[in-house]
Amino acid sequence: MINFTSRVLLAVLLLSAIARNTQAQSCADVLKLCPPVDELYNKKAMARTYKMNPTQKLKIIHVFYGSTAYHINICKYDSLGDFRLKVLDYENGNVFWDNGDDNFTDEINISFGSTKRVILEITAENPEKFHEQRSCIGLVINYHREERKDEIPEPSNPIGL
Repeated sequence: MINFTSRVLLAVLLLSAIARNTQAQSCADVLKLCPPVDELYNKKAMARTYKMNPTQKLKIIHVFYGSTAYHINICKYDSLGDFRLKVLDYENGNVFWDNGDDNFTDEINISFGSTKRVILEITAENPEKFHEQRSCIGLVINYHREERKDEIPEPSNPIGL
């Protein structure tokens, strides 16, 4: 009896893990929907997909480093309508940027003079357009940072000397 129960439990756990993995993989294609980014932003800080409920408020904590330019992109199917993206100060909740003030654009360029921990808050503006209980969106953050001459270390053993 214990052997049969163990086998059933193992089968349920395996099927559950496979279902979760399949569900996570089903969102991978949404990142292909992001428009190409300017060549300036040649380093990727983050590329993730999320399954959202129509009324869900997705909150992502991220650190933006000072003197670095960032390009943030929401990747989605056009049929889902607009998404609101707010960039909030982690410490006090002040709004640094809200795409609702910018015609709900799916991409922004942003930088800070000093390092900031922020909350990226994403909500669906048109939840009635979700054809399923949960739909996929993607978030891609690319960056560019100018290397200053004083940050580049001199070689310790120059060639030819």
